[in-house]
Amino acid sequence: MPDSRLTLSTLLSLKKRRERRIRREITRLDREGDELNQRKQQLLQAHQQLWQQWRESSGQEQTLTPQQWKLYRAQLAGYYQQDHALQSQVAVTDNMFSRLQMEKDDQHLLLRQVLMEQEKLNILME
Repeated sequence: MPDSRLTLSTLLSLKKRRERRIRREITRLDREGDELNQRKQQLLQAHQQLWQQWRESSGQEQTLTPQQWKLYRAQLAGYYQQDHALQSQVAVTDNMFSRLQMEKDDQHLLLRQVLMEQEKLNILME
């Protein structure tokens, strides 16, 4: 009986070590999620500023020479390209966050399993 108790105790310590590792991983994933949220907010703010500049630039009524017209069109094209680049970065950030959430859900599932296994071992040791 003492030998089985030692085995159960060893198994329990392994499960607790695994629990701590999973909890550290969940904490790391939380930090990454916070960083991604901050990154997304920065991108959305940059996108909003770009749109404000675009509106101000296109809202001015003016008479342009052919050369000025060419420069103006290039400026608007630049706004368009920046807009698409920012939208793409926001989409990438959203995808990364979704993958992170799925990984976090998996870690929570593993944690629940480990905690149940620990509880079973505790019951067996009583």
